[in-house]
Amino acid sequence: MGTHYVLRKANGQLLIIEIDGKSCVPVWESENAVRRSKRANPDLMVYVTAPLSRQMMERRFPDLNVSLFLVDSRDPDLETGHEISQAEAFGESPLSQAA
Repeated sequence: MGTHYVLRKANGQLLIIEIDGKSCVPVWESENAVRRSKRANPDLMVYVTAPLSRQMMERRFPDLNVSLFLVDSRDPDLETGHEISQAEAFGESPLSQAA
């Protein structure tokens, strides 16, 4: 599993969107997918692309109680995609979580 990416402002604030009434951090599976979304959504230009890491999420959400939404890489619409688990986002296997 490769690196996922998020968008953050210079002050470290992550982009958070609302999907079906739930706050989510959008993630992308490639930098190309992020660029595609930014071209289609000019309001995202104030954000920079950053690799998603567990440490980044723990700093901003200490209890890790946040939903991650994988944006469909074929569609720049931020509401097209699906929720993913943190294990999927961080490339962890179910066995390593149980240990």
